[in-house]
Amino acid sequence: MPLDVERSDLDSGVVVLSLSGRLTMGNQLQHFEWTVTDLVKEQKNKIVLDLSGVDHLDSSGIGVLVNCNAVVRNAGGHLRLAGVADRVQALFKMTGVNDLLKTDATREDAISALSGNS
Repeated sequence: MPLDVERSDLDSGVVVLSLSGRLTMGNQLQHFEWTVTDLVKEQKNKIVLDLSGVDHLDSSGIGVLVNCNAVVRNAGGHLRLAGVADRVQALFKMTGVNDLLKTDATREDAISALSGNS
C-alpha cells in the first residue's frame, strides 16, 4: 500500500497529517518530508503525525521522522506522533528513536498536548 497523507488544519493552529500505508524509501516518503518542511515555511509548526494507518516503516521512514522532528524543533515548533502501532513503537524503542520523538496514544491526546503550547 503506497503512502497517503491527509492534511487537517485545526482552529487551534495545530496541523494534523494523517498517514496511511508504508513509510518506506521512495518518492512518496520524500514528498511527505517536503510537506512538513513546507508547513514550517508557512509558520505552521505545531504538527501531529497520526500514524494509526501506517502498517510498515523502514530505516528511511525512521530517518525522515527524525529529520522532520528536527526541522520543526529548529523552527521553534513541536511535533508529536499519535496512534503508533505496537510493532512500530517496538522498532522506535529498539533504535532509540523513542527518546527523540514524542508519542501519544491517540490523535486527540497529541492535539491536546500541542494546543497548550504557544
